Amino acid sequence: MTAALMEAIAGPAGAATSPWAVRTARPDEYDRVAEVTYLGFGHGEPGATQPDAERLALLRGAAARAAAGDLLVAVDDSGAILGTASLLRADSALVRQSRDGEVELRLLAVLPEARRRGIGEALMREALGRAHAWGAPALVLDTGPQNERSQRLYHRLGFERLPERETIPASRGGYLAVFRVPFG
Repeated sequence: MTAALMEAIAGPAGAATSPWAVRTARPDEYDRVAEVTYLGFGHGEPGATQPDAERLALLRGAAARAAAGDLLVAVDDSGAILGTASLLRADSALVRQSRDGEVELRLLAVLPEARRRGIGEALMREALGRAHAWGAPALVLDTGPQNERSQRLYHRLGFERLPERETIPASRGGYLAVFRVPFG
């Protein structure tokens, strides 16, 4: 493992301890994880567009995502779920970018009121560590082409953009941006 990847997983030396923890969601939390995912993608905002039935099933399908890999949650000291991400094994029917054993990250979502506190980055770091521990050759993900804030985070964590894989149309035009970080 490269030094850059080790730092991406562990965080920079001397980083402050955060007031939340990232762990695997418990089955009794799946309904709340589904709600956090839905809200984190902005569907609860006034005037927000609503997802089609297939997308809604994916957003609300926390139990299916947990069964396909690992359902991560960021929780505060009281146990409230602030964010979530789905780490999916390559053989899952829920992956859309994974190839050759890559682990795929999907549905990284942070509640609007909890944003800009490093929760998304903490979820990403935990996902990188777990995907590496699973023995995967890489972690892959996609995001909307206009999602510049997330794309900056992915670059900062060592991901490279793969334009040759960008073949899935995005909901707001263009194609989903694909990012990958290798573990070797």
